[in-house]
This record gives sequence, C-alpha cells and structure tokens, in this order.
Amino acid sequence: MPIWFGLTWSEMRKETGDDQMLPLGHALSTLIPGWNAWQAWRHFRVIDVLVRKTAPGARVDAASAALGLAIWWLTFTHYSSDPLFLALDAIELVAGTAVLVYGQRGLNRYWGAKGGEERVLETDLIALAIAGTYAVFTIVAFLSAPA
Repeated sequence: MPIWFGLTWSEMRKETGDDQMLPLGHALSTLIPGWNAWQAWRHFRVIDVLVRKTAPGARVDAASAALGLAIWWLTFTHYSSDPLFLALDAIELVAGTAVLVYGQRGLNRYWGAKGGEERVLETDLIALAIAGTYAVFTIVAFLSAPA
C-alpha cells in the first residue's frame, strides 16, 4: 500500500506541478494511524480533481478510500497464525486491493482521457512481486495452520 501511494503521488506531482507533494513522506504517512486516513483522503481528492478535468461527471470518492485505508491499517497491525488473525489478513488484503484498484482505475481514466497510455514501470513490477509474494505466504499460512 505505501509503495503505491508513493509512486502515484510522484506521478500526480508531475501532473499538477506541485513541488510540495513529497512522495516518500506521503508513502510513509500511510503507516501512521489516523493521519493515514487523512492522507488517503488527500490522495484520492487529487485523483478526483484530475479525473473531473478530463471526464466531467466522473468521480472518485475520497471518503471511501480513506475508510478503506483505515480498515487496511487496522487489520495490518498484527502478526499471528491464529484463525482470527488469518481472517483479519484476508480482510486486509481485500481492503488494500480495493483501495488500490479504485485509485488506479481513476488514474487510468485520467491518463486515458489525456491520450496517454497505461504503462507498467519496473517499480510497479517490483511492487506487484512483493504484494503477490505476501499474498501467497498469507494463503499458505492459512492453509497450513493447525485446526
């Protein structure tokens, strides 16, 4: 989650020309309880503004993203193989994936309307590999947990 927030904040910084948008600080702020919901709201508000410029009537709801990130964080802050915590891991994966997909769809809509093409950078592939590995380990831990 923090990686996506940092990378997309960097892209939006280029689009808006706002040099005060600091990608590393923005990414790390997703790990701070309370502040992370505010940062998610800001992040998705910028996406919403960009989308509205190119697709009138289209919206990206910042409050939904803030709620999704808060749920992700609440379920992210534990480590155990107990069944309850494995269920929380599943909720974490669903909430995190929903937030990322929702935001990326908005950004893709914006870039597509500007005549840009969807692109996958090397850093995107690294982030996907890390996320995929984490998901596989979570599933293996769930399946191999004692009954």
